Amino acid sequence: MSTAAPLTDDEVGILLTAAVHAPSMDNTQPWRFEVAGPVIDVRLDEERLLPAADPAGRAMRIGLGAAAFNLRVAAAMLGHESAFTIAPDPADPAVVARIFLSERNGPVPGLSALYGEITRRHTYRGPMVEQAIPPIVVGALTGAAEAEGAVLHWLDEDAKRQLAQVLREADDLDLHDEDRLHERAEWIGGKRPDDGVPDTALGPVPTRPAMVRDLSAGFVTPGRDQAAFEEHPVIAVLSTEDEDEHAWVRAGLALQRVLLTATSSVLAVSFLNQALEYPALRGQIRQLVGGHAWPQMILRIGYPTEAEAGTGRLPWRDTLDRWF
Repeated sequence: MSTAAPLTDDEVGILLTAAVHAPSMDNTQPWRFEVAGPVIDVRLDEERLLPAADPAGRAMRIGLGAAAFNLRVAAAMLGHESAFTIAPDPADPAVVARIFLSERNGPVPGLSALYGEITRRHTYRGPMVEQAIPPIVVGALTGAAEAEGAVLHWLDEDAKRQLAQVLREADDLDLHDEDRLHERAEWIGGKRPDDGVPDTALGPVPTRPAMVRDLSAGFVTPGRDQAAFEEHPVIAVLSTEDEDEHAWVRAGLALQRVLLTATSSVLAVSFLNQALEYPALRGQIRQLVGGHAWPQMILRIGYPTEAEAGTGRLPWRDTLDRWF
């Protein structure tokens, strides 16, 4: 148990503002927070789940892991060393992670350097430049995943062709799943200032086949631009050795370290996770990465061709359950 002094109002605001800028499936922001002295609980908000698209809660726990990582980065910037546990309270399964902060000193090397990227990062759904990522940057992204206990598999051209086929199957399944379409309509399109994905963040409609997820597929979204997407995208699959709720949270920690590291190198990232939302198709992706690790996220990474709007976030005070 941490013996550090209680957090100030300013500190709590900085920490939770960072946390809510984590990515989550359909930007549902499925987190709540509880602050007890220098201890912060990251809790699952059961009112923001996606039972049709994410029945096991895998994607939701990845999002909570990403929020926990942002908390640790913000704490490091403030001068707090941190430790954490996953699912610390069997009597309260809604507590997904618990973060313990030390006494405040100087900025913590490593994590604190990523703080400036938290609000700059957003999911980019536009075309990428046809340009290779330098090996030193690829190495940094790979190392970021490994630092949190995950693996980043970079797909070669043959694997990407196989992935494209799986993505087409997933997109077709989505279009014929009324439960998913109804659920997605609650979060996608229109004007959404605080959560969900508004029209302004959907990105352009591809003018030719492309490895990009169109979240508005099946809905009418008038006024969207059209664009030709890159023919040879850079694709990486984030995987974990284990497959359980702990591993999903770990995947979220790794995902966010990768995303912030990518942002620091002026890279943009979008997700192709529809291929992981159906067990049979996820099994095919598992084979693509060697058949041993469990694929948790599929990342399309590159240099963006244009500026693009991000998605809104709930005010941090609206996510705070208790502070004592």
